[in-house]
Amino acid sequence: MAEAATPVADSPGSASTTDRPKLTARAPGSPAGDKRANGSGSVRLRGKTWTARLSLGEAGRSTFSLPTCRTEQEANARLEVLADLAGRLLAAGQIVLGLPLLERAAAREGSALRDVRLAIEQLCRGEARARASGETTFAEFAELVVSGRLAEQYPLHVKALRHPEQYRHKLNHVLGVLGPVPLPRLTLDHADRAISMLPGHLEDSSRQGVAKVIHRILALATYPARIIASNPLPRGWIPKAEDNKAKGSLYPDEDRRLMAAVDIPLSYRIYYGFLIREGMRADEAGRLEPSDLDLERGAVVLDENKTDDPRAWALSPDVVRALRTYLAICPPKERVFIGPSGPLPGRSGAHNFRNHLRRAGIDRPELFETTQSRLNIRLHDTRATFITIKLANGRTETWISDRTGHKSSRQIHHYKRAARKVAELGLGDFAPLDEAIPELNGRGGRLGGSDPMSGGPEAGASSPSDVASLARALHHRGPTAVVDHAGQPAAGALVAACGPLGPRWATSESDPAANQTEHIEIIDISSASAPTSQKSWRNF
Repeated sequence: MAEAATPVADSPGSASTTDRPKLTARAPGSPAGDKRANGSGSVRLRGKTWTARLSLGEAGRSTFSLPTCRTEQEANARLEVLADLAGRLLAAGQIVLGLPLLERAAAREGSALRDVRLAIEQLCRGEARARASGETTFAEFAELVVSGRLAEQYPLHVKALRHPEQYRHKLNHVLGVLGPVPLPRLTLDHADRAISMLPGHLEDSSRQGVAKVIHRILALATYPARIIASNPLPRGWIPKAEDNKAKGSLYPDEDRRLMAAVDIPLSYRIYYGFLIREGMRADEAGRLEPSDLDLERGAVVLDENKTDDPRAWALSPDVVRALRTYLAICPPKERVFIGPSGPLPGRSGAHNFRNHLRRAGIDRPELFETTQSRLNIRLHDTRATFITIKLANGRTETWISDRTGHKSSRQIHHYKRAARKVAELGLGDFAPLDEAIPELNGRGGRLGGSDPMSGGPEAGASSPSDVASLARALHHRGPTAVVDHAGQPAAGALVAACGPLGPRWATSESDPAANQTEHIEIIDISSASAPTSQKSWRNF
């Protein structure tokens, strides 16, 4: 008999091997893949990158790049991980299908490596396997939904997502479990496992949001996509989220202090004042365009919003007057509310809002603390402030829902207890916005000396008396003069009141009597005993 050949050793320092058992001889006629025991391997430094070489049975010997490993110790540690995963795939007879997963495991770290481990476990249990031609995985179909391509295919049944990044954020929590599973083989157990593996720090409402996204993806796969016959998630699967935490809201006197704080940029204060007095969502107000406002008639039209239910209502007269003056001082561009660095934030403005409250001297503790039973105040809570104060002052639920867009009485009923407290304390209603903001009624003294967008000083501005006169004129007559950001009238520019702010569905008409001389009768009563009144006529 021929003697068994001794394997040739690698050159010193060029590679290292694990302690796994290796065959030292190969019987004549045996396949080359059995040169090493299945699952065994070695690491080698090639250039600047460590690589691992493994014996994988029927898949032969494969080399895997280890881009995250910097030392031989790290490379050997990753080799142990790969050898363990390869052993499981070999035992389950899935090594050929699992080879791409091993390549990912060699190159990934942290949560990405954890996702690969989960996929290999599913493959070994038979829950995931080579898909038939045309089968779509959960991850592939989810991308169709989030990217808007499904809405393009079925425009009558699917609407494009307004905020796809929110869907992606939620899906990232579950794609490691659900992503590689073909939709026809996705079961309730898969979905339960995905929810059970969500990070522990997530609130109940966040878990509910992730579950809603999963349910929505599978519902669309049922119809109109018709990839699966029925949704595998039963009714009631979405977990309940108790929203019992108390939310902060401002009192009318606190609103007055905020509006009067001239060291806060004017653009922010009128934005906050608008939200508090009209109940609009912050992101809706942030997207508000000049064409959405009809300040000549005092109305607002909101076609695109969270509920896709167009709304229109009459603005409060004080809000109309305030917006006229403000937009004359700061002519609008692409958005109505523009801050120092662009359109004011809708969903990300809570931090600035709390800082501005503190700068205004509002330090009520319950507004700034988060506990197990209470949330600190957010920009979205301007809606809670609006509903609470308006209920306390006798407004009906219908009047409120016209402005907030709430669909049911139950949503508004949640605020009635706080409203009763406000009514019992006799705290009153909000001050008129055009009177609460000093710069808009001529009492600020800073409009000409500061940039209304930034609140910073500006050299060469007009005197406070000139600005006060301008603001009072605009307050009573509407925005007839075009002025720049410093409050100065633009050179030779006169426009019709609210000319650039008409709504899309309204056409302003010129008033033929606007340029006619108005005769005002002045009665001079010099003495109470005068038998007749002396009348004189003057032209104005």
